[in-house]
Amino acid sequence: MLKTIGVAGLAGLAGCLGDEGEYPDDDLTAVVPFDEGGGSDTYVRQMAGPLSDELDQDIRVENVPGAGAMRGIGQLLTSDPDGYTFGKFNPLTTSIEAMINPPDFEMQDLKGLATIGFNAIVVIGDADEGLEDFDDAVDRYDDGEFENLGGLGVNYLPKAMFFQERYGMPWSNYIQYSGAGPINQAVASGEVPVAITSDQGATAAVDGGDADVLAVLTSNGSSVFPDAPTITDLGYEGMDFLGQVTRSMWVPPETPEDRVEVLSEAIEATIESDEVQSWAAETGNEMAYGPPEEADQVLEDVWSEIPDLVDLDDLRDEAN
Repeated sequence: MLKTIGVAGLAGLAGCLGDEGEYPDDDLTAVVPFDEGGGSDTYVRQMAGPLSDELDQDIRVENVPGAGAMRGIGQLLTSDPDGYTFGKFNPLTTSIEAMINPPDFEMQDLKGLATIGFNAIVVIGDADEGLEDFDDAVDRYDDGEFENLGGLGVNYLPKAMFFQERYGMPWSNYIQYSGAGPINQAVASGEVPVAITSDQGATAAVDGGDADVLAVLTSNGSSVFPDAPTITDLGYEGMDFLGQVTRSMWVPPETPEDRVEVLSEAIEATIESDEVQSWAAETGNEMAYGPPEEADQVLEDVWSEIPDLVDLDDLRDEAN
């Protein structure tokens, strides 16, 4: 396992590159397809310092927002496949955006570099409604008592549609919110009785007594709410490909495998470093490394499962 790589160590790892020389021997660029200050940007900037130490080269973070992340992903996909450009995005949410508003490229052509952790998605309910559990919520929608369901933008809509089609939870109105704060406020005020959000985002509402966690939507559970039942614990069909946001990193297609290996191993060492793990523990942003093939599999699962789950035309209609 790679822990710390100096120049000599990198020369050994990159020896198979022959006449191309050592890799890396210049600065690297991390493309973030969102504005500065968001979740993906925060993770990349937190990793940039220790990753620079591992690679003995500077990491330049480039924010390329726009078109629901498609502008930055398009730039990453068409960058030189030389191992000096990589990017970070969440394959679930960005894929849904691409399905609703197709770009002029195939994002599945990207090559996986690593997964760096995940956030569980949870269902929260208005504490004033006295919901006993997720079953109680399903029953109240089925009885017509509840109609509105909240979620984090259009990207969470397939989860809500899964509730309708697989769980027998016939909500009438899906209300989109721009972030965890507005979702928490909507639940606390009674604007929506139930909402779908990230575990980290729900913390303030739950800790403040405004909301209760009814279920965790991934069988992996939640590190933020370890005692909350998972949807499979409750006897419902699993939805792991929708129930967690897997934070992933990518490189352009045709990037040489040996350079992917060097960069991926440096990312693994960065994630396992005391600096990053201390930050993860302090902030609740759990960090864990997964290999390139795991990132590839996540993207493949999303693009194969969601079109089978929902009619994309219906998804576009609901989104608009």
